[in-house]
Amino acid sequence: MLTIIERARRYIAKCSPAISGQGGHNATFHVAAVLVHGFALGDADALALLREWNALCVPPWSEGDLLHKLRSAANCPQSKPRGYLLANGNSKVEISDLKGGQCQRSEVVSQGPRHSGPLARAESGAWLGKPVFCPMVLKRVAAKTSEIKDVVRFISERSPVRVESQDSASVLRRLYRRGSGEKVIVFNDMESQGQLLWEAEKNDMMQNRHLPMGDDGVWFLPQPVDGEFHPNRRLDGKLSRRSEESVTAWRYAVLESDKADADDWLRYLVQVPLQIACICESGGRSIHALVQVDATSKADWDGRIGSIKPILITLGADRGALSAVRLSRLPQAKRGERVQRLLYLNVNPDGVPIARQPKQTLEGSPNE
Repeated sequence: MLTIIERARRYIAKCSPAISGQGGHNATFHVAAVLVHGFALGDADALALLREWNALCVPPWSEGDLLHKLRSAANCPQSKPRGYLLANGNSKVEISDLKGGQCQRSEVVSQGPRHSGPLARAESGAWLGKPVFCPMVLKRVAAKTSEIKDVVRFISERSPVRVESQDSASVLRRLYRRGSGEKVIVFNDMESQGQLLWEAEKNDMMQNRHLPMGDDGVWFLPQPVDGEFHPNRRLDGKLSRRSEESVTAWRYAVLESDKADADDWLRYLVQVPLQIACICESGGRSIHALVQVDATSKADWDGRIGSIKPILITLGADRGALSAVRLSRLPQAKRGERVQRLLYLNVNPDGVPIARQPKQTLEGSPNE
């Protein structure tokens, strides 16, 4: 026998996702009303299911928008009694805890028609529980691209730059153009202050052979820095050239997933309407994507990424990687005998999902 949560999940799965410019507000309000009124779900359960449905929206709603829709639906007069989609409005049901990266189950008792709690406190900053990765939601989103047989090849064929012709130096050369004055730190030891300071103004002289190597692979800090050591206020003034005090531009965000199936994660990435500049393999089982943000400050960066963080985490993004100062794998570098293979490179991303981008037939040598 299906639980009420599962019944509600299956019901809204049949509802069309919200699409900007095509009645998206009404579609989202309808789903919110179904959850809080039709199925009489509590705050946390309604939000958890609305997050799942939101994964298919174009673009996905922010956490604040979802809360607003739920509050509006809860307060809006209805022609039908609350719980009209239930056989028994006060039945004992199972709800999804979403702990440990799996949709585990625990039992609670429905609280009946009264709607209160976290939604009423949302405007004051109360949190409805941390979102966690749910593989079944990612599987459902990935299935939207079932017509793509080989997603790695599909992505590479839509890269504006021919990926197989690039090396690590050429990737840096393209991301940080000569004339920008930008500097980037490259590492073969994650815990260090970096082994090389890549300078855009010298990129014609800096070749692949100048980059550090290591059995554990090579990383870089995507945010440009000034190259100077500054006291890190969060580490009792310890000097650092890789902390936020050294950052000169809040350019990128790193989307990384160690938990998600790599094929499913790539199938999600091709659908998401973000400005993806680069995708590469880690040389292990994970995938790293570099998203262009171009925030004006760290606070601006935190606000932009914070608004979409819940849906990213639900679909597999590592929570710890969603920070403004985060290392990423350097594409085409070696990790032992394996390569941190470049899959996609677009130095002028416009937010059009990769799945909607045309197949490319381009040249692209490392020194261009």
